[in-house]
Amino acid sequence: MDLAERISTLRRVNDLSARQLAALVDVAPTTVTRIESGAVSPSFDLAQDIMAVLGEPIGFTSSADVSAIAAARLALDPMLDLTVAPGVEVWRRRWARIGLVDEKGFAISGKEADLMFRAGRAARLTRRSGSVDFKTGPTAYDVADSLHSAGFDYAVTGDTGANLYRSSAGEAWPVLYVEDVDRAAETVGLARKESGSFGTRLTLIPFDGVCELGRVLVDGVTVVARDQVIIDAYGGVDRMTEQADILLGRRVT
Repeated sequence: MDLAERISTLRRVNDLSARQLAALVDVAPTTVTRIESGAVSPSFDLAQDIMAVLGEPIGFTSSADVSAIAAARLALDPMLDLTVAPGVEVWRRRWARIGLVDEKGFAISGKEADLMFRAGRAARLTRRSGSVDFKTGPTAYDVADSLHSAGFDYAVTGDTGANLYRSSAGEAWPVLYVEDVDRAAETVGLARKESGSFGTRLTLIPFDGVCELGRVLVDGVTVVARDQVIIDAYGGVDRMTEQADILLGRRVT
């Protein structure tokens, strides 16, 4: 898939119009349509901006920008203990252009769900820095119990986290934040999933100073804040988006 087709496909997957994508990267709408048609090629910097907004940074080693999550968390909870880094301001400006946040970076009333969706898509779970996939076997609850017994800090997220807040379905993809991925995996006895292989997996993501903030205890299991669960569910795959909608009280058909 060439860049033009990739941008066009990802824009639709992200439920963005050409005008909205143009606003997010601060170019004219015609620029986006010409790029997608192959009439023009974007500069490397513009291509980077477009792909970052769409959640697929250029290059196989590129990681999701956690600043998008920080900006969304602060927009929803201004009292959260997070530093407003330059990357946060970049996302605030982008989202202000499409009416998700105001001039101070606070979420516009009624746009909270859209904001969490954009943050989740911009910082996909599969692109999180330092994340490692393991072969499935133990559930997120099994892993949580083992880590708790060993004295490790952790926080469940994704569809498992959503179920802890509002029971709705089973676990499709166990995802946990942990203080140290290698030590946690050794403690639980997890085997790494082969690179490039498909199918089910269990993912551990290292604490990043943003996503694990606001942890709460639900039924004896430590889970990340509700907003973070929703952001992560929107940034996942398979049934996780449905889980986010259920947690938000949206009708799922």
